[in-house]
Amino acid sequence: MKLSFDRLWVVLALGLPALLSLLVAMPAVDLAYQVRAGDEILASGALPGVDTWTFTIAGTPWLDQQWLAQVLLSVFHGIGGWELLGVVRAGLVVVALGLLLAAMVELGVKVRIAAILVLVAFLLAAPALALRPQLFAIAIFCAFLWMVTTRWWHPTLYLFMPVLVILWANVHGSFVLVPLILGFALLDDIACSRGWRRSAIELVVGTAATLINPFGIGVWTYAANIGSDPIIRDMVSEWQHTSPLTVPGLLFYASLAGTLAFMVVRSRHKGHVLVSDWLWVGGFAFVAVWAERGLAWWPFAAAYTVATLIGRIPAPREQRQRPRTSRLNGVLAAGLGILVLVALPWWRPSDPLTGRQGLLSYAPSGLAASLEASTAPDARVFTQQTWASWFEWAVPDGRYFLDSRFELFPGSVFTDYDVISKGGDAALAKLDGWGVGAVVVAGGAPLAATLDGAGWRRAYADADGVVFVHDGGD
Repeated sequence: MKLSFDRLWVVLALGLPALLSLLVAMPAVDLAYQVRAGDEILASGALPGVDTWTFTIAGTPWLDQQWLAQVLLSVFHGIGGWELLGVVRAGLVVVALGLLLAAMVELGVKVRIAAILVLVAFLLAAPALALRPQLFAIAIFCAFLWMVTTRWWHPTLYLFMPVLVILWANVHGSFVLVPLILGFALLDDIACSRGWRRSAIELVVGTAATLINPFGIGVWTYAANIGSDPIIRDMVSEWQHTSPLTVPGLLFYASLAGTLAFMVVRSRHKGHVLVSDWLWVGGFAFVAVWAERGLAWWPFAAAYTVATLIGRIPAPREQRQRPRTSRLNGVLAAGLGILVLVALPWWRPSDPLTGRQGLLSYAPSGLAASLEASTAPDARVFTQQTWASWFEWAVPDGRYFLDSRFELFPGSVFTDYDVISKGGDAALAKLDGWGVGAVVVAGGAPLAATLDGAGWRRAYADADGVVFVHDGGD
């Protein structure tokens, strides 16, 4: 099979991310509880209104803005288990990058350059590409980039933009980026002296479409509270301002400097860098600096900006030639395809809870099985936050201390969680005060050393951690 170099670059730009997405374990930190929420929505036919999974905030109102993503995750899990969800993750990554690549080519960028930009964007965004509602939003975001790019060539398709907005407003709180994207399109039309009225209408209609959800304007309040809540910012690292002292922060600031430098160089040529470009980069840079969670959008926005500026560079007139093909290109593409097939999860050894070994991380199946066997229904369980989502799915009869729904918890719960995690007499007092009957922690955790011989017995231990049960409290 012969293949042109351009097509090989497309295969590499999409196949390599697909392969890596299949090989890297899916963190259950957010994923598992999302699947449980979707299961309960489908079983009850209603959205959850209050918390029923914890004992620290039981009965607290829960605005479940991500309900649609949860339902989708539940449906896929019901059809094919965690294995199918692994494939869904890779599929969403490929869809997002494919749309980004298509948008760049529409901008006039050569396929090879566009493919390289896509791969760079993937490497920068990789930490944010775990399977959770945000990944659905990233795919929608890239669809927006493609729609904005082609709005003058395919105006009819641009009319479907509100449908994407409605989906976005029901899968993830990042829908607040809609006015930024559509505002960029409007400013770009004005700067290029094109008709801007349609873009203005789309901005108004698109922003209004965010209100089409079960909670109306409440989703905006929900998103604003998470982004500005000082308790969440103090206690949760991914909601803190992005520091250049972390690896993701260092990569972000380096890529920001590179993007700005490229823009400065191109701005020496009249009409190559518009005001809308500076506002676009500034907007997404602000989002990324404001919180580490905002880093998810920067790689795609920055790559799109670079492609936009490259597309404005007048290309030398070339004689149109038939694309050169090579059997070696075909062999390389076929080899990558075989690797993707081999990386599919169904070839791995099975696991009773995680489906396949190595498919999930932060999902200690042995500890979950022991916890279920060692405790009564409604037992109060303390475990590290990164495991709570997994136990909420694997042992749904338990009641947990703190999980990944950070917006629901008051500062006092975060403080007590920190005290208990550090071990010592203060931890024992807090556990007694909350009436905790079981503790699941890593074997080397300070709390594990505190519980040994302090009225707690080891019910189970393995390489992941230890299950402690309070004497007389199980």
